[in-house]
Amino acid sequence: MQNQVTIKDFNNFEVGELYAIMRHIYLTSGFMSDDFDEKFPSIGFFKTYFSNLLKRNGSFILIAIFDDKPVGYIVLETNAATRLQHTAWLNMGVVDIFRGKGIGQQLLDAAINKAFNDRKIEIVYLMVRSDHFGAVRLYKKAGFDQIALLEKDTKIGDEYFDGILMRKFIK
Repeated sequence: MQNQVTIKDFNNFEVGELYAIMRHIYLTSGFMSDDFDEKFPSIGFFKTYFSNLLKRNGSFILIAIFDDKPVGYIVLETNAATRLQHTAWLNMGVVDIFRGKGIGQQLLDAAINKAFNDRKIEIVYLMVRSDHFGAVRLYKKAGFDQIALLEKDTKIGDEYFDGILMRKFIK
């Protein structure tokens, strides 16, 4: 599977493709913190959000492609605060039927390599639910360290879940 997947920069895609894949991933994963349709009530809101994100020095989006279709994404969003612009937040997802096939690892490796080569991002942060064992394992394997456990960080209905704040130094 890994040999058949290519990683491309978002600039080669239409915003509608990114919107469709991200919406699908959010709707099929119980681990995303946001409600996609509340965050992006229209493709116009989505386009504005990501257009502004990509204007920030160092921010980027990579897309995993299989059989000419997007099957995953990773976003590194640099911090807008002047003295924190060397840091970025990571958000990623893989289409449900492609999870567990190494695509997340490919996306993560490509993003870390791009950040290293661009030399704009020095620290990458991410949040992951503590019960998302596959993601936690992936991030630890990629060299992310747990820096905090946030008890009852996420609430879904009446149930609480702990969050893990992780960090990786790029430079």
